[in-house]
Amino acid sequence: MTDREFILSFSRFKREFLQQSGLEKGQLGVLEMFEKWLQMRDNDKHEENIPASGTYFNIIKDWRVLLEDICRRVEKYLMKRGIVIKCLSAAHWGQAKGSALCLVLPNRQDIFYRLCRTQPRKGPYSGQKIIKGELVLDGHKHSLFLPLLHYQAEMERRLGFRLERESARVEESGKYRFKICFPLNKERILTYDCDEIARLLTEFIFVTQEYIEKINAAKTG
Repeated sequence: MTDREFILSFSRFKREFLQQSGLEKGQLGVLEMFEKWLQMRDNDKHEENIPASGTYFNIIKDWRVLLEDICRRVEKYLMKRGIVIKCLSAAHWGQAKGSALCLVLPNRQDIFYRLCRTQPRKGPYSGQKIIKGELVLDGHKHSLFLPLLHYQAEMERRLGFRLERESARVEESGKYRFKICFPLNKERILTYDCDEIARLLTEFIFVTQEYIEKINAAKTG
């Protein structure tokens, strides 16, 4: 049996176990991590046959594949730090006709991270193509967004870069996000650059989740 066949069999047996055991998905953290590890291991084997130098994505034609590649790398890096996160299409995650990708933690169904390519009409990146990663906290102004603002400077010191917010007008409409943006001022992006974006997104998710857990612990402590 090949690794790929084993992964498919494991996924099928896991589904059967879920149906028969009556357990919720959130209670199967170790199984989720093991399945993700198998997938990452299979991907790593595939990547060994692809030359790293000189490979690139065409920003115009391959941007969807580019985003999927970045998400897959984020999944891999977080997995190594003991965090399971799933990449879903925005449409699958309930976002209206979105082409963005959503990174979702199994134990947090109310907030998520979103990755997309956009070209803002206003603001510091006006007219530029950018890749944007954001922590979406809509509906959690008082429970999470405002408490996180208290830690914003501390988070930025740890991350080594500034966390951006929506404009005051957008926040008044109920959209509360922390964002990091990566300008794309060329037609092609090297896989090396994709990996750097993935590593920064990994740190962004890792650090912000740590403070979210800290805020939740203070509420229940």
